[in-house]
Amino acid sequence: MMATQHEITAARRHIERLRDEHANDLTALIRLVDGGALRGPAGDSLAADLRTWDHGLKDLFTRALRLLDTLPPSEPAP
Repeated sequence: MMATQHEITAARRHIERLRDEHANDLTALIRLVDGGALRGPAGDSLAADLRTWDHGLKDLFTRALRLLDTLPPSEPAP
């Protein structure tokens, strides 16, 4: 069963909302760690991990949105 344009648009909005929420959360965590909340090698390692995670999530959301662009919408049921 193929998705309707309405379902594709709703999925896009949901993915974009999740992308924005996660970006804001990760940015806040990175700023917290960079601001000295956790010092030393553990803090440096966590900051690096958070940046890697941020990059991975951005890539995941970008790929999900691109996938939606390839979906041909079906006609709504009568």
